[in-house]
Amino acid sequence: MSDVAETLDPLRLPLQGERLIEASAGTGKTFTIAALYLRLLLGLGGSAAFPRPLTVEELLVVTFTEAATAELRGRIRSNIHELRIACLRETTDNPLYERLLEEIDDKAQAAQWLLLAERQMDEAAVFTIHGFCQRMLNLNAFESGMLFEQQLIEDESLLRYQACADFWRRHCYPLPREIARSSLKPGKGRRRCCAILIVICKAKRRLSKHRRPMMKRWLPATRKLWRVLATVKQQWRDAVGELDALIESSGIDRRKFNRSNQAKWIDKISAWAEEETNSYQLPESLEKFSQRFLEDRTESRGETPRHPLFEAIDQLLAEPLSIRDLVITRALAEIRETVAREKRRRGELGLMTC
Repeated sequence: MSDVAETLDPLRLPLQGERLIEASAGTGKTFTIAALYLRLLLGLGGSAAFPRPLTVEELLVVTFTEAATAELRGRIRSNIHELRIACLRETTDNPLYERLLEEIDDKAQAAQWLLLAERQMDEAAVFTIHGFCQRMLNLNAFESGMLFEQQLIEDESLLRYQACADFWRRHCYPLPREIARSSLKPGKGRRRCCAILIVICKAKRRLSKHRRPMMKRWLPATRKLWRVLATVKQQWRDAVGELDALIESSGIDRRKFNRSNQAKWIDKISAWAEEETNSYQLPESLEKFSQRFLEDRTESRGETPRHPLFEAIDQLLAEPLSIRDLVITRALAEIRETVAREKRRRGELGLMTC
């Protein structure tokens, strides 16, 4: 295939082999396809023609949407009728039909072929991609292992929402209040969380069976994270009295780490450290006392303030402080299984696999 794009002439496009046509909106795709259809029916195009004329039942046109399918079917039917009339009259004002008439030697015979094609248009194979696939599955039900009668559903959102709601009822309602409160952001109720899961589900994240965590891991995972937080809080309470002097005696760059902000940050973190641990929420200012952050704020020839607390904060910030991934991974596995099972039960096919 040539790397150089060629100007498209629908009446001279070779009709053998594969042809790629690139076109944006409003550039005449429907016009081109309808013109190619006429050429295939009558075997027109000179050296670029198909070896023999084809019948309507031998031609397949596939497009994306139902609207495009209806437009194509109507345009093809109209073109066949108008070209047939032009053949009978042996004249036309339409530039497309005029060029086609110049190639037709026996116009009476062409009119007969077009009349037959016009009568067959109700059975013409003009489908959406998914409509054609469903037709092939139905026609080859034994070979494909599919049911004879299956309904194609283009929108699976209701099925997915029902599967999400079922997952929520089974696994989220029974959670202890403190686990549910820490696992879900405030204000994120069932509807919002279901919407988020559906979006992730559509992304088709691949799941390995051995990576699917069981629901019984939620509680121990949450409490383990809480223990980590409680440990850091205790370390902060034990060391907070030393921080001002430690930082003051270091080579910290006060243009980037000024004393006024330092006092505010310490107050906010101290308040957090005194709270009972029942969520994953961390104060934004905690990062300011990580070893990495302090190193970045130290003058080039200065000595970086160091303390085991700063290292502990580094480790805390590096770890994911949520069981969200556990919940989502399990949810995706169950939602996909539920949707697939429900579609099998109802004899339905979807356009995408959840």
